[in-house]
Amino acid sequence: MRTHLLLLLLLFIAVSNVNAQTPLTTTWKISGKIVDAATSRPVEYASVVLLQQSDSSMVSGMYTTPAGMFSFDRVTPGIYVLRITFMGYDKLEKAVRVIAGKNTLAGTLRLQTAGKVLNAVEIKAEKPGFSMQIDRQVFDAGSMINAEGGTGTDILKNIPSVDVDIDDNITLRGKSVTIYVDGKPSPFGDAKTALQMIPAESIERVEVINNPSAKFEAQGGGGIINIVLKKDKAIGYNVMFNAGAATRGQVNGSANASLRLRRFNFFGNYQGRYESLGGSGFSNRQNLIPDSGQTSYFSQTSSNNNSNGNHGGRFGFDYFLDDHNTFTIAQGVNRNNNDNDDHIFLHYQNAARETIRDGNRYNTSHGSSVNNNTSLNYKHTFKKPNEELTAYISYSGNRSNSNSDYRTRYRKLAAPSDSTWQQNTGDNRNRFWNLQSDYTTPLGRKSKLEAGVKSTFRHIGNDYTAMLFRADLQQFEKSPQLSNKYDYEEDIHAGYINYAGAIGNLGYQVGVRAEQSFLKGYSFSRDTTVDNRFFNLFPSVFLKYNMPKNQHQSLVFNYSTRIDRPNFDQLLPYVNNADPQNIRTGNPELQPALSHKFEVSYSVYYPKTNNYFSTSTYYAQTNDNIDRISTLDTITGVTTTRPMNLATQQNMGGNISYSIHLFKWWKANANLNLEYNKLTSIAVSNENFSYGINANTQFRLPARFSIELSGHYRSPRIQPQGTFRAMNGMDLGLRKELLKNKALVIALNVSDLLNTQQFSSHYETPVFIQDYDRKRPTRFVRINIRYRFGKMDPNLFKKKKHGEEEGEEEEKPKERGRL
Repeated sequence: MRTHLLLLLLLFIAVSNVNAQTPLTTTWKISGKIVDAATSRPVEYASVVLLQQSDSSMVSGMYTTPAGMFSFDRVTPGIYVLRITFMGYDKLEKAVRVIAGKNTLAGTLRLQTAGKVLNAVEIKAEKPGFSMQIDRQVFDAGSMINAEGGTGTDILKNIPSVDVDIDDNITLRGKSVTIYVDGKPSPFGDAKTALQMIPAESIERVEVINNPSAKFEAQGGGGIINIVLKKDKAIGYNVMFNAGAATRGQVNGSANASLRLRRFNFFGNYQGRYESLGGSGFSNRQNLIPDSGQTSYFSQTSSNNNSNGNHGGRFGFDYFLDDHNTFTIAQGVNRNNNDNDDHIFLHYQNAARETIRDGNRYNTSHGSSVNNNTSLNYKHTFKKPNEELTAYISYSGNRSNSNSDYRTRYRKLAAPSDSTWQQNTGDNRNRFWNLQSDYTTPLGRKSKLEAGVKSTFRHIGNDYTAMLFRADLQQFEKSPQLSNKYDYEEDIHAGYINYAGAIGNLGYQVGVRAEQSFLKGYSFSRDTTVDNRFFNLFPSVFLKYNMPKNQHQSLVFNYSTRIDRPNFDQLLPYVNNADPQNIRTGNPELQPALSHKFEVSYSVYYPKTNNYFSTSTYYAQTNDNIDRISTLDTITGVTTTRPMNLATQQNMGGNISYSIHLFKWWKANANLNLEYNKLTSIAVSNENFSYGINANTQFRLPARFSIELSGHYRSPRIQPQGTFRAMNGMDLGLRKELLKNKALVIALNVSDLLNTQQFSSHYETPVFIQDYDRKRPTRFVRINIRYRFGKMDPNLFKKKKHGEEEGEEEEKPKERGRL
């Protein structure tokens, strides 16, 4: 803890020193801000070009910052034209005059979304559903009708290249992914947990970063998915209530509110969700080498019912100390309870398909957890445009408890039946500190320098006790083989530097990130220790070429390195025997897997039709890839599955996306991904060609009705010992907007319209062949109602003096013209 406080002290001393040493700039410059005219939110990565008014020759160009800011330094006196373009918006041009010895403020420039009114069909101004920015793909969550009433997981199911399996685990192009919330690692642990805590209605957009730069943490071979939440900062107040229900036994509700009072912006949300789901599964295994009981064929049929309820919220405020300093404090808390009931029927046969024995396994379990997160963020902008310093610290805590009961009764022909009884308790504690600081400054007219440091401290304590019933003694005894008490610590320290610039139409960014990792684990039950230290450098290169004759075309190349460090669940030396014939264990000896990723992409935007086309090709190689492998004990007939550093994995493929507006009221999107995968090692070898198709179409009808139909298909994909079989599904959504300003929205959607979604896999090894199928109630009808009200007015909370009003009128963008 002393180390944490010392790092925090040094962090804020650095902030103070930089503030004290900030020089005043005397160069002549043009600066301003680009925002969305409909929402007043900053437009990130909009193209801003400075032209000579006399001959329209280009003087300089840049992209706006995440805050929508732009600035051109060292501009000589004269009359210029600012040309602002961004996909999905009308082009905006404004004339500006630069006077000797005086900086020029262009003001806040508002980009209008392309749109018209056609007879009975209203075409409203709306953000583009998909856009391609410099280093990421951006998807507008508000346009996803099928996700209304769901969670962050339902949003990701609508995004190409993102796979969500039957257990809601997330992968990107088949690799693990790191989930960010508002640009920071999720405070509530793993990706699945984090996404289930976020209502779909509170998400503004999703940013998919396949090849992150050195600025981002290197964890996650698939890349980063950043969930950007809604938060209004305009003067005034905004409130939203949401409620929904589904036929699969689900109810949900949430409330979001924000209030801006001059220097304070208060925000908060609270949500609750309950659902009860059933499911079924079937497994059929052929033992190529019969076990000691002469079992050659083994099958399982399972049915289960799972209920889960969670509720929680996040509250905080921004404090705008002055025009250059902002503090943000936030507190989040979430509680979760779950109950599970499973019944497994076990059937054993010999080589002649004659029954040897059968059994029934009954599992019941209950779990509860409490999550909390506290964060403090500081942001300082300098007088020099686009120069910025941020500091961030957060603490997250989790406490969970579980208990379970496993009972099995076997029946064997011509023999008395036997049974087993096991009771388990678990206690898990997780503490996580995150400290980081980032600094950005322009260098000249076309260059930028970024640098930062980050430290994370994670501690997990797990205590699992398994008690076995002794029929001869009529009492329970602790099992040393199944019980485990384990402590795990993970400390990671990192620093990075990025340099960006431009040579003509070619923009570039090069950077490197250094990470030092300390991973320590100790099993009290087995008296074993894991003590690993890793130092890695992660270089990244980014090149972007803007076509000289068409500003709406770009060619991008990037390279980055990533790492997949084994997580706590993979390292934990536990034995999960919930399924007595298919045991799962951890592996304390796992090593990190390193990935090298290359990608080239081309994109073009057609402003007249608002259509968009992009294509890309990519290659990735992962060394010491972490995956699960199953082995069969030919004596007991039990398979054990554990994670291992198995092989070198190679992925190469191509992606094509096209967004088209067929009519003003009808638009469609399609994505095709082709990929070749290969796994190579001494132990396993597998390869295949796969493809995935995502399609979506939306109709905007009279009377403010909207319909969305979406579908996806993913062909079989390889795993170390076989394949994951094809998956497909189709969703339908209907939305009706009511009242003034669409304050009331009712949505009805049908998930998995044709009831085709299920999880299936095929394993084939020298000693066994197994097929596995699982099914959940994926087809259901859900209704959701959302009501929103508020008022955004800069003068709402200002007192008016007699004969005058406080505040200045915001400068409106002017059309191009001579001054």
